Amino acid sequence: MTLTEPNLVVDVGASGTRVALVVADQTTLVKEPASGAASWPSSVCLADEGFLVGTPAEVRKRAMPRRYIDGPRRAVDASASIWLEHREVTGPEALAAYLTVVGNETRQLFGLGPIDRLTLTVPADYLPGDPRRDTMIAIGEAAGFRDVELIGGAVAAALDPRTDNLPAGALVLVCDLGATWTTAIVQVYGSHTVQLAQESSPAGQELDALLINDLRTQGRTWLEPLLAAPGDAGLRAYYEAIDFVRRLKHQLVDSDEVVDHLTPLSPPYRLTRDWLEAFAAPALRWLVDSVHGVLGTVGATTADLAAVVVSGGGAHLSAAHAAVRSGLGYEPPGGAHRAAAPEPLRVAAEPELAVLRGAARFAAGAAGRVVTADPPRWRVEPTSWEIPGGRARLARWCVPPGEPYQAGAVLAHIRTPDERVFELTAAQQGRQLGQQVAVGDLVGPVLVVAAAKDATALQGQPPPRRRHLESTGSWLLTPDGEHLVECDRAARLIRLRAIADDTVRAEFRPDHGPGGDPQGRVYLDPEGRLAVVTWDTDGFLSVWDIETGKLTVRFRDPGEPHRVLVDETGWRAAAEGRTRAVGRYRRTVVTLWDLRTGERIDRITDDAWQQHRPEFAEQSQLGGFRASVVSADGQLRASVADSLDGITAMLLQDTVTGQELFRVLGGTGQRLRVGFSADSRHLLANWESNERSLIDVWDV
Repeated sequence: MTLTEPNLVVDVGASGTRVALVVADQTTLVKEPASGAASWPSSVCLADEGFLVGTPAEVRKRAMPRRYIDGPRRAVDASASIWLEHREVTGPEALAAYLTVVGNETRQLFGLGPIDRLTLTVPADYLPGDPRRDTMIAIGEAAGFRDVELIGGAVAAALDPRTDNLPAGALVLVCDLGATWTTAIVQVYGSHTVQLAQESSPAGQELDALLINDLRTQGRTWLEPLLAAPGDAGLRAYYEAIDFVRRLKHQLVDSDEVVDHLTPLSPPYRLTRDWLEAFAAPALRWLVDSVHGVLGTVGATTADLAAVVVSGGGAHLSAAHAAVRSGLGYEPPGGAHRAAAPEPLRVAAEPELAVLRGAARFAAGAAGRVVTADPPRWRVEPTSWEIPGGRARLARWCVPPGEPYQAGAVLAHIRTPDERVFELTAAQQGRQLGQQVAVGDLVGPVLVVAAAKDATALQGQPPPRRRHLESTGSWLLTPDGEHLVECDRAARLIRLRAIADDTVRAEFRPDHGPGGDPQGRVYLDPEGRLAVVTWDTDGFLSVWDIETGKLTVRFRDPGEPHRVLVDETGWRAAAEGRTRAVGRYRRTVVTLWDLRTGERIDRITDDAWQQHRPEFAEQSQLGGFRASVVSADGQLRASVADSLDGITAMLLQDTVTGQELFRVLGGTGQRLRVGFSADSRHLLANWESNERSLIDVWDV
């Protein structure tokens, strides 16, 4: 896929469908050619010339109402067939026909050739493993699209660019109020955003049904005869009544009252916003209960939510906003706002397009969903066997992973289909690094395993350095060995980088407040959460939780510290001020602070205070960088070698033999810490001096 390959994004709703075209990072709303509207009617009519969709289907239904359906995806939801007069049509067939027309219309509008990529939204209850997901992919392929991606509606709403400005890991409550009402808890990680819990209700459809019943009640004398008319006339009147109440409902977005006639000869029907909200009362009660339900499912509270997103056509109901606020405790019954409460409710303009905008953002990230082949690894070489007859079943492994073996050793047994057992032997000495094939699996025509190269061979060929990163601040290796955290000296920008591909997964920019000339570093609090601790020349100390972006505490040290050290286990800070006169002597004054509360714990006047309190350190002691560390697979040890003439060296050894494999010298006066990535594939060295902090990454 190239960066300019078009991607069609379709949000298929029960009554309306929204379409966008994504090319590179540009998104264009595709309006229906027949009406010029942003929403295509979700309708299909089987005419003699084939399937008509959207407004042409709406026009033709007046002449052939028995060949018309709206919301073909509902038939997919229910795994049901549809009778279009005398022909039985499956839900997938009808929806594929709809998407085929949408794709063709889009190509003609923009003068495009074939569009191979399709991004489809699916309901939040299409969970992983649901066979309907496979059905939706098959529908997209049947409509002529080569690559079909799915995104849940709640996840898409959380990714809406008009409401999204959230740190990685933030929890979002999504209330998507379309024909189906859905509440969901979503955790935001860019294109890796996931849905944690959801509940759904046909509340939007039920609201339409209540409006139809009210229309029938008020128009009993004139509407019922129309609906009871024999043949197509009664069905045609029913469809016109549905269109009528939906039209009035949408008109109430901009007015408090609407009055209209179903037919030129029928009496006027009046609908007010108050009546509409009264009809919606059962749905709103469900909404409040569901908000509590999904929070309880994930064990979260209102305080854990970074945002509440309300999307879909029902987001135009002001009563829905009040119900959500009330359910979350932001607005008590009666309507008065709670003054001290945060207000994370986000309702973007045109909320009915929120899911489409979020899905388009997801589609625009498709170019980044690339898996590059693993490069050859420095200490790994493949060992392979041709399988007799081309196929066999693995019977057993004879040498555990990590154990050395000699040339000629039996590494595994395989059993061929004719029940012969073969031994797979080693051509030379080595050590298996992994067994990707499980006992009982079929193998062939070739079985390949990874084996460690001989230490002597590694000594003559140093590992390739993958990258060299530089910062004026500091680096932290997360304990899971998957990310590097970069913090510039002034702690104005914190970046979370993936070690595997060096992509920046998240950024955080603290608001330092009134103080001047800030400094800071990243640490791990006692719960293992990343936090940035900053201080400035005015004596203000601040702590932020990086995952949520929240300022957890801010206080002032009157001693105006020039250096701050942190005890991560006790979550305390030692603020070291300038030397001051204490009696006849000048002493360093150090104040200990509680980083949870901002309360002062103690004051010390002792130049050697750090010798007695080694738990306080300038750098994180809980991160993945150490003076000595063993890789997760147990094969390598990296350590800081003794300084020679002020030059520090990094030493890499084989843990089994103790042989030195690799040595790197640093610069004069540099401090060194080392670490490994979680998969043991990358060796990291952090070289620090007073001027800069460097990261070297080697493929091992």
